Amino acid sequence: MHGSSLNSSISRRVALTGLLALAASRQAARAWSPADGVRSLIVPFSAGSLADIAARKYADLFGKSGASPFVVENFPGAGGVIATQQLMKRPRDGKTLLWGTSGIVCVAPLLSKAPLEFDPRIDFVPVCTLTRTPFVLFAAKDFPASNLGDLQRMMSGAKEPISYAAADTGSANHVAGEVLLEKLGLKGLHIAHRQNQQAYLDVAQGRVSLGIFGWQNVSTLVESGRVKVLSVLSDTPLGAQPSLPTVQSQGFGNFEIEGWSGLFVAKGATDAVVAEQERQAQWALN
Repeated sequence: MHGSSLNSSISRRVALTGLLALAASRQAARAWSPADGVRSLIVPFSAGSLADIAARKYADLFGKSGASPFVVENFPGAGGVIATQQLMKRPRDGKTLLWGTSGIVCVAPLLSKAPLEFDPRIDFVPVCTLTRTPFVLFAAKDFPASNLGDLQRMMSGAKEPISYAAADTGSANHVAGEVLLEKLGLKGLHIAHRQNQQAYLDVAQGRVSLGIFGWQNVSTLVESGRVKVLSVLSDTPLGAQPSLPTVQSQGFGNFEIEGWSGLFVAKGATDAVVAEQERQAQWALN
């Protein structure tokens, strides 16, 4: 075959390969037309929680926009493992998404006594970041301590650990609580709560000494005077309430543990599907 004929043949094959790839990409991107039905958004928190409310608002946007909407499915418990197991059972076509958190992705695999059925480094494909959450340490309005120094002095030499409410074992706020108490030289008793609202109530009514949750979760209770903030668990002052003390401003060194959430699909979805999910997610966030 002459050089010109060979080059022509190669060019035709390259062009055909490119057209086939483009057609496949467009076919995958069409996975979100209303005719194809709804998508699933798995949320590892109970109905009525802040994450659930945010997820439902996010899902509702797509229904109103005319794009294929989401059905929100709640699978709370086990630090998000139950929700993740549901994701791994579904078809890996990118139509089922997980509202993943730092606890599920980063912590749960390290704390599980038995090998998990998934490895976030291998089995998850990130779509986009949704939220970043600064935590606050809070207590009932009549709790004896009002800051970290008070808490340290009050509990110094105590025989019993101090109880604190957080989400499931391995959640980001659970980890933040353990790190903070170690920094203060105190022992804590983690009271895991599957229902966040119950956790806030238990702290406000004094059944649990302390609570560690995102500011947006407890801001209403703080503003109504039912609970008080002992510290923002961050080096950076809280934008909504910059007068609240941080761990660093109280003389206990650097502290920067925050929760985050993001959308994930199971490995197996095509790049085109993931890219389209990201595009639509960014539209919703904007």
